Amino acid sequence: MKSFLSGLTIIAVFALASCGGSSTKSDATSTDTTKAKGDQPANAQAAPTMTVNEADWELKDLSTVAPLIHISMKVPKGAKMEKNGNGGVDIRVSDFYLITVSALAISSVKEGMTDEKSLTINNTSYINGKTLSEEENGMVYTMQMKTEANGTTYEPEVHFAYFIGKPDGAFYSVSDARPMDNFSVRGSAYSADIANKIYAIVKGSAKENK
Repeated sequence: MKSFLSGLTIIAVFALASCGGSSTKSDATSTDTTKAKGDQPANAQAAPTMTVNEADWELKDLSTVAPLIHISMKVPKGAKMEKNGNGGVDIRVSDFYLITVSALAISSVKEGMTDEKSLTINNTSYINGKTLSEEENGMVYTMQMKTEANGTTYEPEVHFAYFIGKPDGAFYSVSDARPMDNFSVRGSAYSADIANKIYAIVKGSAKENK
């Protein structure tokens, strides 16, 4: 079965629009808006980064933002949270980093993981896709946009996906995303360090509401 996003989990990574403030400051912002995503010339600004500290995150009931999302999890204090067009929740972590929580029409976490891989590391639109770590309910992975015909190359980037649910109930996914208003940020902004730290916070705090 397809998710309510109709396979848009990965598109959300690169194309979900979200606006608002951030509880985490980035160190730099890419100024190149002419490329789809990824690398900039050698003289471009460095990729933005941010500090991820669980002490700066707090537990929130996401159903108060989007009724379909019966999940509570830690989010950055003061983070902008919005219901997106698919009935999920977009959580603005920084000016270049978004977390998207979605309700899924799947029958198992395994199916969700398979769907995620088909849209990311096994997608022929990308290269060098592989899992860096994988568990029953989630994974951290890396992938890279293909080099364009004009020679434009792209940096590898690291993302995560985590799944919650059980066969007799609902299923949800939590994944990181690239905001539309900072769509051209360099791929290296999505580092393994950031993905692993946020994945650990999500894994340790995301639970279905009772």
